[in-house]
Amino acid sequence: MTKIVKLHVIPPPSAETKTIFSIDDKDVLIKGVELESHLCGSCGFVLAENIMVYNYRDVVLQCPNCKSYNGAPNNDSF
Repeated sequence: MTKIVKLHVIPPPSAETKTIFSIDDKDVLIKGVELESHLCGSCGFVLAENIMVYNYRDVVLQCPNCKSYNGAPNNDSF
C-alpha cells in the first residue's frame, strides 16, 4: 500500500541554495515504483508518485497546479 505524505510549503527558495523541480504541464513531477507518494502542502496535487522515502534536502518541488514551493514532508524532521 502506498503511503501518502503531504509536503511542507516553504517560501520561494534562492536558486543558489536549492534545486527546484518544476514543469508547466499539470502532471506529476516525479514517478517511480516504490511505496510513497508526495502531495503539495497547499492544494494536495500529487507531486511525486510511488517514490522512495524523501531523503534529500536540497530539492524543492514547485507545484504545477498552484505554483507553491514544497520542501520536506510535514512529518519528517531534518
